[in-house]
Amino acid sequence: MRIIILTLLVCLFSANVFSATVKSVTCHQCWPWSGKVDIGYVLESSANDPVFEVKFYGKAGEGESFLLSDLKGDGSAGIVLGSGSKMAVWDPSGTFPGTQLSDFKIALAAEEVTSQAKYIVLDLNAYTFSYASSTNAATVSVGSDSKKSQIWFRRIEPGTYQMSTGDDWSYFDPSWTSKGTETSHDVQLTKGFYIGIFEVTEAQFSKIDSETASESCAPKLRISYDQIRGSEIGATWPYKTDCRVDSDSFLGNLRSKTGGGVIIDLPTEGQWELACRSRGDGTFIGAGCWNDGSPYDSADGQTDNNLDKLAWYKMNSSNRAHEVGTKRPSLMGLYDMHGNAWEWCIDYFDSRYGLTTSKLAQTTVDPVGLFPTASSKNSRRCGAYGNLPVDCRISRRTSPGNGTTYADYGFRLALIQP
Repeated sequence: MRIIILTLLVCLFSANVFSATVKSVTCHQCWPWSGKVDIGYVLESSANDPVFEVKFYGKAGEGESFLLSDLKGDGSAGIVLGSGSKMAVWDPSGTFPGTQLSDFKIALAAEEVTSQAKYIVLDLNAYTFSYASSTNAATVSVGSDSKKSQIWFRRIEPGTYQMSTGDDWSYFDPSWTSKGTETSHDVQLTKGFYIGIFEVTEAQFSKIDSETASESCAPKLRISYDQIRGSEIGATWPYKTDCRVDSDSFLGNLRSKTGGGVIIDLPTEGQWELACRSRGDGTFIGAGCWNDGSPYDSADGQTDNNLDKLAWYKMNSSNRAHEVGTKRPSLMGLYDMHGNAWEWCIDYFDSRYGLTTSKLAQTTVDPVGLFPTASSKNSRRCGAYGNLPVDCRISRRTSPGNGTTYADYGFRLALIQP
């Protein structure tokens, strides 16, 4: 019965278009035949890095139209990042088990919401995305939904800035032994992206992982790069710049729940640092400042009066991580990018960012870091609850082993434009 039903569906398929932003809608059976239907379409926009809200409708005969479920791919979770050709896959057997259909039609509606989507919100109950033009006080309140059953992502505009700017480490410790890991150079990011306003919490992780249970709003710690992305396919970045991950990794599990149409990943170092330095008006924070624009303010290199307002670090943390979002945010509304937990980036670490001397003297466009070898290690950023101010600066970076799960290793997610 299942095969007969789906054959009739495909034979009688037609497609309508509800929106001028949607072009060239096609529907055909997946090949080889699997009982699923490919829905191809094109989104058009004159904006850079556009965001669309996409809905799929079905209608049988003269019946009422309804929203389709059981979708995977572009638009399946409600939001599409970027214009161009898109593809979704629909499984009719999930919507109409054991039912024969005729004269069935599919239609798409897409609304461009770029200017309104300063924030994108992932609902961890339904695994759908929505958008918002701003946050409110409830978003960052103690124990709020945005730390447990939602993940909020902030839009970061593209731009050019100086990465690892200056020798700001010398303010705290002129003889600092790790100064060679920070090499100043200009970086240009050509595409905007979205980054989590919080580090991923234990509660959020447990919603996605399902094998753990926690209501804690402290950052998820003791997690390795391998657990986040995987040690096989997930370890091939940037050879595989389509951002593929192992299916049994944390990100593989999360993408399977959202339908995989929006790329959820770790940020690159370039994205992480641009987000941390951005003032939101096209200018960027330089040397000698924390990410709220305040200057370093330390008399002894141990305590910094301005960092104290922004971060959980060695002098105020009681040697433990704290609930995310309980300190002052950056100028972009991002929390805990100084201290609380070291944050993994997708790049493989190199003290010169994988660049030759001549390349360091030029502007690096959309950097992907070092191409990995068997001994490569990934980068992490900006200190944790047990670190001094010199380790909590925007430029600070280290390279632990990808399988390590130390007590202060956490992460922050990003949504990436294709």
